[in-house]
Amino acid sequence: MTRNLILTEKQLTSLINEIGEVMVDGNIRGYSFDWDDNILFMPTKIKMEKKESLVWVPINVSTEDFAELRNDSDYRLTDHAFMDFEDPQTFISDVRKAIENEKFAPSFEKLKESLINANPFSIITARGTPSHAIKEGVRMVIGTTFTTNEVDTMVGNIESAYPSTIDMSLEEKIDFYLSENDYSAVSSNEFKEKFGMDSNADRPEEGKKIALRDYVKRVVNGAEKLTSGEYDRLTIGFSDDDRRNIDAVMEFIRDELSIEYPDVEFFIYDTSQGEKNKIIVSKVSE
Repeated sequence: MTRNLILTEKQLTSLINEIGEVMVDGNIRGYSFDWDDNILFMPTKIKMEKKESLVWVPINVSTEDFAELRNDSDYRLTDHAFMDFEDPQTFISDVRKAIENEKFAPSFEKLKESLINANPFSIITARGTPSHAIKEGVRMVIGTTFTTNEVDTMVGNIESAYPSTIDMSLEEKIDFYLSENDYSAVSSNEFKEKFGMDSNADRPEEGKKIALRDYVKRVVNGAEKLTSGEYDRLTIGFSDDDRRNIDAVMEFIRDELSIEYPDVEFFIYDTSQGEKNKIIVSKVSE
């Protein structure tokens, strides 16, 4: 059974606060984010061809447009369609450009809240970007968009969640926390080697399901170790802007993850409408 509701940004913030931080009153909160058009509207382009009068003409499209065009027979991918989505330096450069131009996507504020609360999180993207570059992208979000008070709050929560970091420097604490989390680019060679499968950027659904299962397992095991099983509520959210990914993951949670982990509450955040005040939140259960 799936229940849907459309929330304003204010209502969404209230829901996030209600769901809880890393460990508040026995509640543990984990979150999984897609990157492009969900956290940031990146300037990276996909190389395609468009059919015009029986001739295929080169065209560069945004990831937002690709979500609509990938099933259109008048468009096709080139042999090197996603080459700019694999280079780590291009990723870092495009993250910087997106932040400088304030191209914040619907889940950007939720990512910030997750980081400030030192929640366990994962980035699950169709990109082929190496995980270390995605981690640096998250670090750039912290370094360029957080206020001093937000950094101080985050560091305090890191120390509470990871007592071994208390004597570390500020940068060491942040690096430790970021290293504890997951960065899965499902079309990368790194992902293929880790999970023994191919997942293409134009059809990332299967890879995203595998990455999500791995993340959920880590969060559940971590919660057991952190609290010796003494927690009241464990919730895990997944956000994505592509309806095909949303539908595939929702079915995956309903048919598999909710059965494997019956004590976990799963939430889907559908950001496909591309606006902060139109985030569809679904609670998924059997």
